Amino acid sequence: MEMNIGEPKAVAKASVNALNNLLADQFVMLAKVWGFHWNVVDPNFASHHAFLEKLYREIMDNIDDVAECARCSDGRPFGSLKAYLSHTRIKEIKEDEPVFTACAMLKAVLADYETVIREVRSDLDNLDAKDTPDKATIGFLEDFITRTEKSCWMIRAHLPLNN
Repeated sequence: MEMNIGEPKAVAKASVNALNNLLADQFVMLAKVWGFHWNVVDPNFASHHAFLEKLYREIMDNIDDVAECARCSDGRPFGSLKAYLSHTRIKEIKEDEPVFTACAMLKAVLADYETVIREVRSDLDNLDAKDTPDKATIGFLEDFITRTEKSCWMIRAHLPLNN
């Protein structure tokens, strides 16, 4: 049955596009953080390993929330690696690169989180500029930024002070 909640189709489509871009970012970040979790080697291995697991589990929750938000706007969330890779704003780790140090891993994750925040803010500006903005998706994305900013703070807290 077609959605009838008073939201113009063009607004819903713009919301779903923004959400699918975020979904793509989250899938690439999941692969990266999970890979870091498997490959971290450091004198503080236990804490880094556990912290990276906490991060990838949060990303998994984000993925589900973002996809469900897209469905609420009568959209179809991406469901293929090809779609994720063609819409992500995050760079993958190259398989032929040396394994990162724990510090470099956390810096890379922090840079990705900050990239996503900037991209979502840009998406919010575009959604808010609509004649009849999608307040639900805007609220969802604003909450996402708040949660992600907290994660950035926690990642920074794991980095040495002189970096």
